[in-house]
Amino acid sequence: MTAAVPESRPSVEGTRAVQTTGTSTALRIAGVFVVAGLAALAIWAIHADLNSVIGRRAFLWALLFAFAPVIPLGAAFLWLDRMRPEPTKFLVLALLWGALGATYVSLKLNAWLAAQVGDLHVASARSAVFIAPWVEEPAKAAVIFAIVLWRRHDFNAVVAGVVYGGLIGIGFAFTENIVYYGQLFQQVYTAGDSDAALDAVRSLFFWRGVAAPFVHPMFTMMTGAGIGFAVRHRHLGVRILAPVAGFCAAALLHMGYNTIASFAVREELVAVYVAILLPTLLALLAVLLLVRRHERALVAARLTDYTAYGWLKPTQISYIATTSGRRAARRHAKQFGRAQRDRVRQFQRDGTELGLVRDRIVRGVAGRAELPREAELIAAVREHRRHVLLPDGSSSARDELSTAGSSW
Repeated sequence: MTAAVPESRPSVEGTRAVQTTGTSTALRIAGVFVVAGLAALAIWAIHADLNSVIGRRAFLWALLFAFAPVIPLGAAFLWLDRMRPEPTKFLVLALLWGALGATYVSLKLNAWLAAQVGDLHVASARSAVFIAPWVEEPAKAAVIFAIVLWRRHDFNAVVAGVVYGGLIGIGFAFTENIVYYGQLFQQVYTAGDSDAALDAVRSLFFWRGVAAPFVHPMFTMMTGAGIGFAVRHRHLGVRILAPVAGFCAAALLHMGYNTIASFAVREELVAVYVAILLPTLLALLAVLLLVRRHERALVAARLTDYTAYGWLKPTQISYIATTSGRRAARRHAKQFGRAQRDRVRQFQRDGTELGLVRDRIVRGVAGRAELPREAELIAAVREHRRHVLLPDGSSSARDELSTAGSSW
């Protein structure tokens, strides 16, 4: 009788764990189907709107030209996110929302508002400057707010906001370029000259796809940065004003770009590009690299809190929080095979996450799940320490580790 009691408890707990896992899997599958269904609905709706003005041949050429900048731009933002990668499902969601949801909402609202100001047939410069930015930027940024609300205590601050904003902008520009390229091709092709139609699209592609493919990502990056900045602070004023400031910066940049595109002739576009657009992009990139450098320093500082308990060695922090250290650790692990390389990579990711969790706790913006998450990450880092092989021999299989459960 007494021996049966401990046996029954694990059985119940195991059943609950299986039920929880099954429920979680079912929810994930349902979520995939919902997102796929909404994406298919948006594709059908956009196609129905454009089918009458863009022929199949025009659409295929437009699709080819519009897709060209997607891969290099997407790779750049994934590179920026490599220290602590955001979940793939949310990255895909951001890209799809930009390409489908935000585009469709913007097409409808832009057309309706343009009609209200008298642009019944063709959008004028007035609509492009004073309507489009204030419609498109909220439509694009909506999904960033949704992601933050869903995982507000697990959001990697400014860099995450920038990455999500950039991917949304890439998706939005992709679909918008299909519209522009397709309409231009169809207009010239209808006049009876297919070669001239292709030349016209190439000329537009040089500007939108080669010289300035970054404009939509750059706009939405501003809103994403504001949201990411707000997540890191407790002060209510900062949490309200930072996203508003980011959105206003995005909309004003968008207005400025549309003004240039609407009124400048070709020779003036080159001058404006060199004098304004390119310096603006370079300045934003410089600020972003400084922010990422600051976040790495912050992770290193927060991880130092754990060295007193023996959960990390001071020498191991550089292999988690610095670019040179991370690269050296992975290069060293290659000689021991793929399993060791994957272990080092996971050690770095868990260590980075631990530093970010610690920062949220210190700042007072952590949720109820944060302390249990900290404990899980401490356990994971301690386990990695026993097996990971690092360049300076600081692998910890023989180390005497602290048995303290938590320090706070």
